[in-house]
Amino acid sequence: MKKDSNTYIFIYITALVVVIAVVLTLVSTGLKPRRDMNKQAEKCQQILRAAGHDIDRSKAVEAFSNLATPLTDDGRKYRVICSDGTTGTAVRLDGKGLWGPIWGYAVVSEDGQTLKGVSFDHKSETPGLGAKITDEAFLNSFKGKKLYDKDGNFVSVRVLKPGTASEIAEENRVDAISGATLTSRGVDEMLSSIQN
Repeated sequence: MKKDSNTYIFIYITALVVVIAVVLTLVSTGLKPRRDMNKQAEKCQQILRAAGHDIDRSKAVEAFSNLATPLTDDGRKYRVICSDGTTGTAVRLDGKGLWGPIWGYAVVSEDGQTLKGVSFDHKSETPGLGAKITDEAFLNSFKGKKLYDKDGNFVSVRVLKPGTASEIAEENRVDAISGATLTSRGVDEMLSSIQN
């Protein structure tokens, strides 16, 4: 068969594609346990971060097994020991940012009234804007905020532009990220799901 014939080129390309597909499948299958382990470690680290623990990812799974207990089978709620020695409930939150999904955990005090801490993450938010939901300054602004108003009504913790909504008490709101309106709105909507 001639090397410059159409049949030869077609067979060569087909064989090359099959070999590459097999190699990529084997690599992907071989790395799956490591990917799953990294996802689990990231989840544990995020929950512990919301509870006030600063633990390296390599030690997060072991620490998590000592500090947290699942409350639901779907992995959305955990009883967790916070860094101050108290216990709280870590609740999984999911929402929408500007460019894709955002998610995180909020740790609520035993009485269900106060946020003890939060941690958020994203897949593709804009660096310097929506990606600031992972910054310590933003996360720390949620500590001690109240989920209920003075009359006992659930109002969540609202994420609002500074200087707006004066009818919402300071203890029930956090300043939004400047220039990241849709991401801030996504965080606001996620927090309103805590009661459910």
